[in-house]
Amino acid sequence: MWVGGDMGNIGVSAFDPIFWSHHAMIDRLWYLWQLKWGVNSIPISYLDKVLTPFPFTVREVLDVRALGYDYAVANVVATVSTAASGHH
Repeated sequence: MWVGGDMGNIGVSAFDPIFWSHHAMIDRLWYLWQLKWGVNSIPISYLDKVLTPFPFTVREVLDVRALGYDYAVANVVATVSTAASGHH
């Protein structure tokens, strides 16, 4: 059942509200995969391929920290104090 949205149309997919969270999760999954398996399995012939329409090569985007961001690697545990939650 089709429920609408723009992600199926490349020309306007960035206007779909789910687009950015979807791509952020894909980026995060790639990062976690890299942590587990590394990047040494990428064929050498791919490393200098340009990622059109962007001016980056595969080699230049393998490390997210070089791109100016990072992901938390520790688990985050949220606690609710009984005073703040109103429970006694």
